[in-house]
Amino acid sequence: MATSDTRVIERAGSLCRGSASAIIAGLYRRKSISEINALLAARPAGEQAVIVGGVLAGLLVLSLLSAQFGWIGLLLFWLAVIVVVN
Repeated sequence: MATSDTRVIERAGSLCRGSASAIIAGLYRRKSISEINALLAARPAGEQAVIVGGVLAGLLVLSLLSAQFGWIGLLLFWLAVIVVVN
């Protein structure tokens, strides 16, 4: 049971790190997603958690702010996220 929990946590962490890398690379266009992901992976686990948590918390706050404007606000939020990531 412990090994399966560990695998799930590691997989969730890598998915969150990949998502944060995509957002950071979209805003900071000088480096690619793989370069940003490698830089994040090279940092200690505590710093990774702070960076990834900050990026995902920022997305949560922006989504809640966008939700105040109804479905049009959420549509514009998701459109902005897609444009930034691409």
